[in-house]
Amino acid sequence: MASEEERVSPSQDSNRTTLLDVIEERNRHLNKKYLIHRLVYISKLSSPGVDRTALGTYYDTFIKKLQTDFPGSEAITGLMLIYPKHVVHVVETSSDLILKLIEDLHRLEKETESLVSKSKILVISHDINTRLYHFWSFRTLDIVEHGIESFDTKETFENLIVELLIQLLKLGAYLHKQPKLNLKNAMDSLHEKVSDLLPQQSVVHYLLEENDSSMMTPLEFIDLYRKPFDTYLESDMVWPIPTRLFPYN
Repeated sequence: MASEEERVSPSQDSNRTTLLDVIEERNRHLNKKYLIHRLVYISKLSSPGVDRTALGTYYDTFIKKLQTDFPGSEAITGLMLIYPKHVVHVVETSSDLILKLIEDLHRLEKETESLVSKSKILVISHDINTRLYHFWSFRTLDIVEHGIESFDTKETFENLIVELLIQLLKLGAYLHKQPKLNLKNAMDSLHEKVSDLLPQQSVVHYLLEENDSSMMTPLEFIDLYRKPFDTYLESDMVWPIPTRLFPYN
């Protein structure tokens, strides 16, 4: 008697739905050309006297240039919060444009007269279901927080990062629910209305100044991205090379 596998005709096998088919169909339904990823990083301004509006304008121009240079790519959405000494940046787009942003961030760090002196990548969330932001924008926050250099805590770096990310997700959800006509006013009054959803400057400073494997510098990410993935099996270290008579032997 023929087994179940033998009874399946080639035409039936070709009509089976694969996981890739499901993912592509979902992306078409959501009008997604590529998988969307979310990048969150923090930066330190090169000096307290930096023109923060110039930094926001630079990124606004750079992001528009990326969209022009890569036609047909996913849109870049997100929010850049520029504090008196630090930056918190959330970006939602495809993986290739995230790489371009990180490469440019590394280039800025190397420049002697750069607006940014150092940065740390907190997380890159892959294949997010929905965007939290309708477009990309920046806001300068004139929030004075004393004693940020003396901040100390018994919390682990992982917990601090998770708490900061939760704040940003809740902030994005809050802005996502705002009517489009009221969105600009909501973003201009973040400190007054949702101050608890804004990351603390002392925590951002603490994460930037400490070295921990929970975070990655732009250079480390670029090196990891470009480094070839080589895997050696124990059998590869044996000589002479063993002969495999069967494919799964």
